[in-house]
Amino acid sequence: MRISILNIIMVFSSAVFGAIAPMSPKDLEKTSDLIITGKVIGVTSIIKKSKIEKSFGIHRDKIFYITINVTEILKGKSVCRDQKIDIRVWRPSLRIPPITGPQGHYPIPVKGDRVRVYIKMEGEKKYSALLPNGFSIIN
Repeated sequence: MRISILNIIMVFSSAVFGAIAPMSPKDLEKTSDLIITGKVIGVTSIIKKSKIEKSFGIHRDKIFYITINVTEILKGKSVCRDQKIDIRVWRPSLRIPPITGPQGHYPIPVKGDRVRVYIKMEGEKKYSALLPNGFSIIN
């Protein structure tokens, strides 16, 4: 009996995923394609079927689009000062059955916040903050 329970625990423990650990400032700088500072001028969100969680069940993510007026470019050349850009971030909204795994971006800024953003380019004019801590609020 002990051996079968131990085998079950070993099989299921290898399939468990946890939240992604925050990146260090050095790793954020090295990994990002673009680093900007700016002011959040808008936040919109929508709940969609998860593209992150693909296991069996009902999984929905809340996708946020953070509109930023760029005030300074610290790395990269794909944006200009005073340009308005939308940055995509997400958080899990619904997980049935409840499972562990990536928990999305933290923090997510609100309108009026001044932020530093570490961005990964997802295509031409498609910006995503690095996961999980690509936003730094610098009010």
